[in-house]
Amino acid sequence: MAPNATPPAYPDDCGLPENSSGRWESDDVAGKPRQVRGTSDALNTALTPLWNDPRSRPLLLVSGLALLGICALSCFILSLVLLSERENPFIPGPGVAEETPVPVTDTLVVRVNDTAMPAPIPNRLNIGSNTYRVVPLRVRGTRWEYDPDAQRTAFWAPGTMVNYVIGLHASRENREIVDALRPGDLVTLDTTLGTQRYRVAQQATIRDDDVSILIEQNSPRLTLVLLGEAGGQRRVVIAPFTDEGTPNQLTAVGTPINLGDARVRALNHRLVPGSAVGLPAGKNYLQVDFEVTSVVTRILDASQFFSELADANGVVYPLSAEGSDAAGGRGFTRGALQPGETVTATAGFEVPSTLPGPGLEWRFALDDTNPYIARIAIPYRPIALLPTPVPTEAPIADVTITSAQISPEGNELRIVGNVRNLTNQFLSGSLRDVSLSGPGGQLYPLNSSLPAFPWNITPGETLVFQLSFARPQTSEPVTFTLFGQSYRICEPTQRCD
Repeated sequence: MAPNATPPAYPDDCGLPENSSGRWESDDVAGKPRQVRGTSDALNTALTPLWNDPRSRPLLLVSGLALLGICALSCFILSLVLLSERENPFIPGPGVAEETPVPVTDTLVVRVNDTAMPAPIPNRLNIGSNTYRVVPLRVRGTRWEYDPDAQRTAFWAPGTMVNYVIGLHASRENREIVDALRPGDLVTLDTTLGTQRYRVAQQATIRDDDVSILIEQNSPRLTLVLLGEAGGQRRVVIAPFTDEGTPNQLTAVGTPINLGDARVRALNHRLVPGSAVGLPAGKNYLQVDFEVTSVVTRILDASQFFSELADANGVVYPLSAEGSDAAGGRGFTRGALQPGETVTATAGFEVPSTLPGPGLEWRFALDDTNPYIARIAIPYRPIALLPTPVPTEAPIADVTITSAQISPEGNELRIVGNVRNLTNQFLSGSLRDVSLSGPGGQLYPLNSSLPAFPWNITPGETLVFQLSFARPQTSEPVTFTLFGQSYRICEPTQRCD
């Protein structure tokens, strides 16, 4: 190349223009205020040189398409989340199909004349003076999707109708109520078939992923669960079913009644002829044997216990000390009743030989001012010549089967249901009123009953029962009969027509 030749011009030449002033960017700042630019102006200033350079355009186009794809994917994922939440509400209303725990035993098919059987659906839970509205709750595995703001609502896991599983939000108030529960405390559950009573047996703490204690449906009880506690644990209260009566309500002989500090149960009654114990003509003694159990930790004064007898016309007869001891009677209660102690005694009353029937009422209280009174119906019929009643086919009881299951060991058929007294008299049930029969009239033995026989059901009241039979070894359906009402029970592999 010649010494004075002009050098070639390269496209990437970074030399300064010939008329460059040589000023720095900071000189403008010092000389006058900087003009504030908007976001669009800033983007325009930054991207325009790149777009004007043909080599940068492909990079800008690829970057824009990638950004657009990310936005579209984000919108799609958000729409899926919203749809999922719409399909899983916290609290489904009544009638919505619920997910229920999987039973641990083989479920049998029970059909009654091809008619759906009513089930005892809970609607109110009563713990002492605290009342909760009961609503069904969707339970997904171990998750209870409940509303923590529903402070006076109890959440029932549908499908649990032998062992009712009901959850309470672990609010401060509910924790105090549960903490105050002691063994023997009464908890009641109002259902569509009547009120069911339970006595607290124990409290326990389980892992929040442990459902074994909740899905067991082999014995009638109520299981309360505190929901929302921290630490991966849950407190549960287990209360077995009890057939005891309620104070101030008429109850049958043999039914225990809790009066707060003590539990009383009438055992039997008898009429003692006055002529046999030296009473004047026209007088007799009526005696009631009973037992009282202290359920508190302090000593009770049994001499303060109160008792009286009322006949069908409302005439009241006071307690007679002589009548309580006559003809081998044990005498009325006296002295101190220690905590947990049970005493058996006799309450005797002097009554006329013309004592009217058909029923009497025996009353017992811890003292003569106590508002909680045990009222026991004493079956009594005076001797009379009555015409033979006309036979009737009207049912005496309404029997409902809620479940029929094979025991976990596979050797028993367990039938759980309800029986409601349709008469205006006490309904007594015994072994003669129940049977399980197979082909050819073969009878299968009854292993156990809860409550134990005999049953005494108040007029209009409902009794919950569980009957355990030896498992039928047959390929054909069997027939369960209670109070003259029969039900065909079939295993899933059998035809029940």
